[in-house]
Amino acid sequence: MSPTPDELRIRKALEEIETPMYDIAGAVGEQRARRTRRMPWRSPQRLLSAVLAAILLTATAAAVMQLSGGWQTIFGQYVVVPDDLAIPLQTGQTINGCTLTLEDAIITQSGAAVIYSFRREDGRPIGGSIRCGEVELLTDGSDESGGACGQSVYSDESANVQYYYQEFDLTNDPGDRALTLSVGPASRSESTGPLTAEIDLAAFYRSHPLTFSSDEVDEARAAAYAEQDCASAALPQADEFPGVGFAGVGFLDGELCLALTTPPDDPYQGVSADIVSVYDTRTGQNILNSSGSSYGASGLPYSLHEGRFPGLSEDDLPYLRPVITYTRSIPVTDRLWTFTFRAESAKSYTRALDLSSADGVRINTITVSPLGVQLGGTRPASGSMDGALPEIALVLRGGDTIGARVSGSTAFSEAGAPEEDFSASYEYLGVQHSRRFLDTEEVAAVRINNTTISIRE
Repeated sequence: MSPTPDELRIRKALEEIETPMYDIAGAVGEQRARRTRRMPWRSPQRLLSAVLAAILLTATAAAVMQLSGGWQTIFGQYVVVPDDLAIPLQTGQTINGCTLTLEDAIITQSGAAVIYSFRREDGRPIGGSIRCGEVELLTDGSDESGGACGQSVYSDESANVQYYYQEFDLTNDPGDRALTLSVGPASRSESTGPLTAEIDLAAFYRSHPLTFSSDEVDEARAAAYAEQDCASAALPQADEFPGVGFAGVGFLDGELCLALTTPPDDPYQGVSADIVSVYDTRTGQNILNSSGSSYGASGLPYSLHEGRFPGLSEDDLPYLRPVITYTRSIPVTDRLWTFTFRAESAKSYTRALDLSSADGVRINTITVSPLGVQLGGTRPASGSMDGALPEIALVLRGGDTIGARVSGSTAFSEAGAPEEDFSASYEYLGVQHSRRFLDTEEVAAVRINNTTISIRE
């Protein structure tokens, strides 16, 4: 539901109030102190006034403390966020007629998560998905983030707001320290419809056949595409999107690979392109891209956007035509939004392990926090981020067991080494596979494959 003119006026007035830092811990402490004071009652009229004031205070506090609707928008209606875990911030700033609101945060001893939203100041529909640039979280003015991941949701049903969720790993406890979140600047994307390219894939492949291996690094793949020399391939509307070209055709593990060259990634005011499908002239059907990747190589003035198509072979190439979409980023704001606040951190649990499994995975660290579980260790070098990872479940203090799923992983190894270091993140599962956030004190144990690790104070 769109805000009323009065709501917009009130919101604008609130956003123009300069509040350089919001001390949540201090405000909560002051409020608790006020609640402990006793006041004498002198008359029924004063009693009635106090009751009415209490009702108004309760209603106001409920409105202020209500969590953002972004949780349900991003994670679905069954998301679980404990009331005492998420911190309502609800502070906004307006730049170039666009308001970014830092809505809620979960601060833990090992990480942080924030929900923020983008709206136009006048309440008009956004007009398409907005990308809010680089996101950074500083602690006492320094970058102590070990990595970040995020997601956003925009839909035509809620066309006047876009919500974003961002999660940070932190190397030190951020509790009651000055946290500064910077976001942006913002841009919007315009994409063309699917355009069919009349490219003779078979001819380019025959001139220089490419067969990639799964353990091949990006630089090697980029160099191989460059040797195929596809400069003569004509793309539709190429004059409107300079720097985009056809890179080549090859095969990887039985999948057809098609790639484009694009200018270096510039999400603020750049152009990019993707091969979203291939058109089969025999059947009139489009075969969709099963997976895609974007990567660059040192020394090359472009990036590669690659799409993969299973179930196709060299014999199919004469009948296939790439289908391309172009995307252009258009600036919306010209500078960053920044928010500084303080908050107490929820407890995390970290300990060293010495746990091995039959598939050669060894786990040496575990961290359990309200945002999820992180494991670190070594495993046989796989050449893939999705190599062997343990299965995780949690036993709650009440006896219930909940599941967890991998939400991200990284791996590092030296060339030719038989093992690699890995780190894997897991998020808690709620009903119907929705996401759950969890107070660590509710966790009694973590099951890693068939081993149970007790969580003790």
